[in-house]
Amino acid sequence: MSSGTNLVADGVDTAKRRLMQSLPDGVKRRLVGPYNHVLTTKANREYRRRQQTLPSRTAANDAPDHVVCVVVDALRADAVTPEDSPFLHARLHRDLTTPAPWTFPAVSSLVTGEYPHEHGAIRQTDDSDTGATDLVIPPKLPDERATLSDVFGSAGYDTYGGFAFHMPFFAIGGRFGSHAVYDKADADELLRDYREWLTGDERDRTFSYLHLGDLHEPVDPPASYWDRYDVDRRISNITTWDYTDVADPGPAGERYREHRKRLYRAALAAVDDRLERLHADLSRELDGDVAFVVTGDHGEAFWEHAAFDAAHFADSRPAYCVDHGGTPYESLTRVPLVVDGVALDSDDEGLASLVDLAPTLLDTVGLADAMATTGVSLRDGVPANRIALVESARYGHEKKAASLGDWKLVVSRGDDESVGFRLPEETPTDLPTDVERRLTESLPAWPNGERADVRVSGMAQERLEDLGYV
Repeated sequence: MSSGTNLVADGVDTAKRRLMQSLPDGVKRRLVGPYNHVLTTKANREYRRRQQTLPSRTAANDAPDHVVCVVVDALRADAVTPEDSPFLHARLHRDLTTPAPWTFPAVSSLVTGEYPHEHGAIRQTDDSDTGATDLVIPPKLPDERATLSDVFGSAGYDTYGGFAFHMPFFAIGGRFGSHAVYDKADADELLRDYREWLTGDERDRTFSYLHLGDLHEPVDPPASYWDRYDVDRRISNITTWDYTDVADPGPAGERYREHRKRLYRAALAAVDDRLERLHADLSRELDGDVAFVVTGDHGEAFWEHAAFDAAHFADSRPAYCVDHGGTPYESLTRVPLVVDGVALDSDDEGLASLVDLAPTLLDTVGLADAMATTGVSLRDGVPANRIALVESARYGHEKKAASLGDWKLVVSRGDDESVGFRLPEETPTDLPTDVERRLTESLPAWPNGERADVRVSGMAQERLEDLGYV
């Protein structure tokens, strides 16, 4: 077992978990700081060890001096609008298809440029109760697998990973020179600490990964944004997900849904303001060029296909077409790509994927050949016949999706379902025979249980339970 896996799995025996659960909440909260310090110290050490094994590289002379990659957790593509996020919208380049509908496999794909079935950080069984009662996560990336930040580090960039909560850290912790992980930080706290790191020492070149959690439950933006979007705080469980009956939620359920959507928009407006301020600070304070990229790891579902989902697919929560981690509908799989300071092709018609981000950033700094990827550089464009894949659902049976142009196929072997959709409306339909054949043949193999999922430690489970993971 690698040292990176130990960061998550250490202390997973039943006795230790029961001991952690028995502690008073106040004691648990006091332990979070030391726990995070241990995690980041180990992760920094792991990165230094890995860097000693990598060849030294040289970035292009005209490479940006600072590359900032911001991932807004649960940011769906159609949420980026002039009304709610004018800063992001003004720099919106296109949509991307995420390779997974939840954080762990998705960010592993982002930093490797590979699909989950290729890099291995993917669910290991097809059991229908996955994620329902206990917290397990996929295996971490293999120690020998280089990532985006590893390559930047080998080219002389100081690297930083800031994680608003633990799940993305569990996936890619150990891949940065400096780590900051929080219990559930808002954008203000995470970005403040990042600015201190960035300006605290003489750093000629930096690569930064900033994972914001403001759109992930519990959603609680500053009070002025609640007021701006007229969100009713009196509604029960409004900051979290309330899985009301999907067919007929009733008047109270409909009111909850309406105000839950308002709260999501309010939180995004707050994030947009913070990212606009960060962008201005970087432009003013840093010497050299800055490449600034914002995307999502996955989207967020708001009951768009709730009745259809309940009729066709098992969900172990159950929560049909809501939150993330479930059936890969467009609300979950389409994320935005916002760029500033990066020249990208604007004429291609193919489906771009989050696996394209790593090769694109490496191409931007002249290191395109430093890491083998399935993704392609968006500086060159995406082939029109490109099939985009999604896999590694968190809840229920495994569900995979393949998309080509205006057609999409969602398949669940455990549910014995194969459903075609017409995009962009995502209307269920029969697919043309040749398209269905191509999409079916493109789907990777189903999990077979040959490797085991990872059971997280008692402290880790406490942290993630508060975020709605079980």
